[in-house]
Amino acid sequence: MTRTTLIFLHALGASRREWEQVIALLPEYDCIALDLPGFGDRLLFGMTDVAQLTDWAADEIAKRQLAKCVLVGHSMGGKIVTLVAARAVSGETALESVRGVVLVAGSPLAPEPMDERRRAEMIDWFAEGQPTAEDAVTFVDGNAANPLPEVSRGQAVADMLRSDPAAWLAWLEHGSREDWSDEVGQIDLPALIVAGAQDEDLGEAAQRRLNLPHYQNARIALVAEAAHLIPYEQPKALAALIEGHAAFATATPSALTDLSQPTQS
Repeated sequence: MTRTTLIFLHALGASRREWEQVIALLPEYDCIALDLPGFGDRLLFGMTDVAQLTDWAADEIAKRQLAKCVLVGHSMGGKIVTLVAARAVSGETALESVRGVVLVAGSPLAPEPMDERRRAEMIDWFAEGQPTAEDAVTFVDGNAANPLPEVSRGQAVADMLRSDPAAWLAWLEHGSREDWSDEVGQIDLPALIVAGAQDEDLGEAAQRRLNLPHYQNARIALVAEAAHLIPYEQPKALAALIEGHAAFATATPSALTDLSQPTQS
């Protein structure tokens, strides 16, 4: 039997390493976690807008010539995943392997809801180069419902500190504000939309309002004791949700019952 591949895209200021605990719990799948340009070990190479990032992600999928795959995007990565999924259902041959989507606290196609004072603070951290360690700790701690385990916290802080300033600023000043909602419309792929129960900006309400309408067949799952850093905060719950959805999406790629009530995890 052909194995399903899971493609993981991370959040702003993170890297492929944020998925390590989740991937370790998914041995039945081939898992590929990618560093987005300007984060982790991947150089920016001038890819600072959403269209360029989408092209890059589509190329990364296409060149692997996969039999079937499910795309998993966290926060910033979620916006890119949705745009790649839209290209897949439009008939793009190189993306015909895409069978489903998981958005984890996903950024929407519409401008991302964010407190403008917090946006300004985050921009200021990188305005003159790299942020301080204190800035990175503030960022990580402020996105978690409870203190992260020290190893996870240290990893998240280190990834934020090595983010390319141009990539960070481009997302906050432009990418997160771009509106692709009219261009994309609705996507006919099975989608699981995961929200942290304590995520202030991209929690259940925002997911229902901004991401759910773009998928014809979708359901929302809430993860308890989690805010925005779900891969670090609740890796077991998240892995179970991804596993269940991937199995369903690849077994019946064109049918998913829309559930109006969220699933608690």
